[in-house]
Amino acid sequence: MITARSLTLVLLIFLCGSMQLNAQKDSTFKKWRYVRIGVDLASLLGSFLSDENNRTEFQLDIAWKPDINLVAELGFGDARVENENLRYKSSNQFIRFGLDKNFFNREFKGDKDNAFVGLRYGLSAVKRQSATYVIKDPIWGNTEGILPAERFTAHWLELTGGFRMEIMKKIFAGWNVRVKTFLNPARFKELPPGYLAGFGRADQNTAFGFRFSLCHEADMADLVRTFL
Repeated sequence: MITARSLTLVLLIFLCGSMQLNAQKDSTFKKWRYVRIGVDLASLLGSFLSDENNRTEFQLDIAWKPDINLVAELGFGDARVENENLRYKSSNQFIRFGLDKNFFNREFKGDKDNAFVGLRYGLSAVKRQSATYVIKDPIWGNTEGILPAERFTAHWLELTGGFRMEIMKKIFAGWNVRVKTFLNPARFKELPPGYLAGFGRADQNTAFGFRFSLCHEADMADLVRTFL
């Protein structure tokens, strides 16, 4: 079983192993200078193809060091479970914080294509609506009932790795794969959401995911002047 401790250990190994690749300082780097804002196209496509859940996800990352970006990802979604024995709906909002560690030095001024590995902490507020159930018994007859609605919180860790590249000036496309594990799996032992936006299937302690994002890069000074 993949645990939070094993995810953290793997990330530390990757970070230490890639330190040598970034030993040379980037003289063109300016801390907090640029920020990227984007959307996850994979979640939008998944919502379009699925009859059981919808999810939307956005991201923001900012350069902290030449080889490290600070990342925030947030979104929302809903899901439904409908079969002859059980019916209920759920919804949630989530946010993830973490960092991405780039592997390679810049080949030239302005080069921002890179492979990366990262770690995320995820937090989600979950609402499950009341659930109706049917217990079938051919001898004593069927039993029907309603389970009350419930609100709870989910926590998890993610290890991610992928690649991003600048496809047009200030426009970036990137993909990454993720492995995720709950920090509070006991909370989902009874009647979990059919799908938890930001995590995946909530009836399993470990989930795997894929993201394909499209981002726009902006100058932080320009954003400040726009909104202030």
